[in-house]
Parts: sequence; C-alpha cells; structure tokens
Amino acid sequence: MKKAKLNTTPLNELLSINHYAEKLYLDALNEVEHEDLKHFFRAMAFERNEFCRFIGAEIIQLGGHPKYPSITKNDSNILSLNFKNNRLNNDYNDLVEQLIRIKTWSIDKYTEVLKQHRFSEELVQLLTNQKNILAGSLRAIKLKGVLFDTVLRPAN
Repeated sequence: MKKAKLNTTPLNELLSINHYAEKLYLDALNEVEHEDLKHFFRAMAFERNEFCRFIGAEIIQLGGHPKYPSITKNDSNILSLNFKNNRLNNDYNDLVEQLIRIKTWSIDKYTEVLKQHRFSEELVQLLTNQKNILAGSLRAIKLKGVLFDTVLRPAN
C-alpha cells in the first residue's frame, strides 16, 4: 500500500491541477460574451475534464483514491484569471498572456512529475500524451493570440 501512496500522490497533484484549470475555464466561459471565446473555453474545460477522468482511473488502478489536494496560494496566484477585468477593458492581449501562463505552468508540472517519479510505461505514455496536448494548445494560443485581439475586439 505504501507503493500505491508514493505513486498516487503526484498523480493526485496533476488531478488537482487539471480540476482547478477546468474550473477556471468554466468560470471564464460564464464571463466572456464572444461566441468564439465561449467555444474555446468550453473546449479547454472539456480537455481538462478528460485529463481528470483518465488520471483518476489510473489512481484507482494503482490502488489509490483520487483526491483533489488544494492548490497552494502561490499556485493559485499563478493560475488566477481576471476575466472580468479583461472583459471590461477589452484587453485580449492580457487574456492571451494569462492563458499562456496557465498552459506553461501545467506543462512544467507534468514535466516535473514525469522526471521525479517512476511510473509504468503505459502511465508515462498517458501523462506524456496529456503534456503534449497541452503543449499543442499552447502553441495554438501563441499563434492565435493576435487573432484573439484582432477578431474579438469590439468595433468602435
């Protein structure tokens, strides 16, 4: 049982990160008015929900119990999104920067867990795939960041 505890603790951390990011995206979905942004945040929330589902299943297979450890105050500051302020100021560049910060932080956490812990080959593949999906969406956000600002800026 000790081995399961050692293996599930970092997985529960990733579970917590993904759960918190999903919540941020769902909150953002309720704050933004533009349909393209609503679609984007809905897709990002679904992605994180799926990550949670798969990580939770792996934790159970290892004999552990999925838990959502609280995000530390420092981490929550990194992950906090101020969508109301961005929406009021029409500051889509800041919104893109916040999205990039969340994705980068998540990728860093995945990298840290994969480097510091030994998991089965299948679990490493799952976590690596999730990390690669995050990296792909980070690249897309960086490429489309200018489009967010251009397309979504209200006409005067």
